[in-house]
Amino acid sequence: MTRRYFRAAAALGFAVVLATVFFGSCSPRLGWGFVLWTAPEGPLPAGSVVPVYIKSNIQKVYVVGVPGAKGKKIELPFWQIELYPTHGKAASRVKAMGANVSLYMIAARDGLPLRDMPSNIGKRVYRLREGQSVKVLDKVEGAEVSTGAQALPGSWYQVLSDDGTMGYVYSYAFRLYDEAKEGPPVLAEAKQALSGRVDLIFSRSWRPEYFQEMLDDGRIDLDYFSLRFGVFVDAIRRQIRIELPAASQVFNYTDVAEADGLYTFAGTPLRIKIESDNRISCAWSGVDSSAKSDDASAQADAQAAAQTEVQPESAVESYGSTGSAVFVVLSADPLETIRLESLRRQKLLGAFVDGIGSSWASTDAGKLEINKNGRFTWVQRGDSVASALPAKAGESGDIAFRLFLDPSLASSWSGVLSLRFDQVEGGAARPAWSDFLYRLGPSGLVLAPTAAAPGSLVVQAAGARAETIVLESAAK
Repeated sequence: MTRRYFRAAAALGFAVVLATVFFGSCSPRLGWGFVLWTAPEGPLPAGSVVPVYIKSNIQKVYVVGVPGAKGKKIELPFWQIELYPTHGKAASRVKAMGANVSLYMIAARDGLPLRDMPSNIGKRVYRLREGQSVKVLDKVEGAEVSTGAQALPGSWYQVLSDDGTMGYVYSYAFRLYDEAKEGPPVLAEAKQALSGRVDLIFSRSWRPEYFQEMLDDGRIDLDYFSLRFGVFVDAIRRQIRIELPAASQVFNYTDVAEADGLYTFAGTPLRIKIESDNRISCAWSGVDSSAKSDDASAQADAQAAAQTEVQPESAVESYGSTGSAVFVVLSADPLETIRLESLRRQKLLGAFVDGIGSSWASTDAGKLEINKNGRFTWVQRGDSVASALPAKAGESGDIAFRLFLDPSLASSWSGVLSLRFDQVEGGAARPAWSDFLYRLGPSGLVLAPTAAAPGSLVVQAAGARAETIVLESAAK
């Protein structure tokens, strides 16, 4: 026999001795283990308390006994067991978990993150595949999760992934699963996870890019800066809704795919490109993005990427079954922005009524009453004001100081007021705003229709054709 043979035989004999020691019925215990995740090969349901005999730092496993199966021992990875010195302490841990012992959560979509703290600002420590399960360890207090300034229903949980990573997830995009009632979780083969950046689409609040431009300019148009506009996602229902001033698009998708940073949503024409952590571009062509050939798909995706570079004005003008838009994460809270702009307008209205007056009349122009509650009435109007008002305008409506006066007009005018008449019976739609420059002159309140400036909140000139309207004070 060769020396190599003797070395092999000696190694084999040592392994047999180790096996006898490790798996013999008289093996000494290291302690007692609490099974965190059901082990089907035992079977060992989650919450089982088992004797722990061996700890292998090389293989990262414990050798544990199976209660009710005399002499049977199995290997479990470290993450699947919590080790305690006594049976009583392990049993106390089981009792402390309560109903969570048998609870799992299943990811309803791809890319959901585990975080290092119960907050969406927490660091991502793991990313789940769609259909992947995590074991519930505890329900915890955490930061509110919202989208579009609306709080999402759900709770924060401390969980364990199937590779032993611990972290926190918000339950909104998960399904709770109780194996005590539904049987052990079926860990079906999950598809390859999308890149981690897909979570940005589902976890951030996206608003039209023109919102940020209004913030940067310091001029807010509340007709277009509204909480109803943005990208709103529902991972549970597999739905993405895009709301814009002239469009409402709902996309019910069946799956998400990624190619070169472009995300397609099967069953819909929607494509989303993540430009940065704070900017996405969306495009929809009217063609199911999952039904194209590879060549056609690549060409359409390239065209879509180019089409998404839209100008801010486009975001408030025209959208339809085919369109594109850019959305961003705002630098300021939109709800607070709306509150401050509403307050600014209210203060200007109050200053107008207190400083200039609230009741005005003339033989030709009729009688104009302005209230601090943001409403007005304008009755008995003559032909002299017809050209300055919408056709079939009613006798009442809303008043707002929504526009800004260009500095070049400051020497001639005090500001700009806007009137929007209520919809009259038989009218197709409520009339648009009628904007007027105003000042207090020797003869009374002077109004001049503004020149049209689509998309601008700054008035730079009076209308060239409309006549100036003069109303005398009608205060008693």
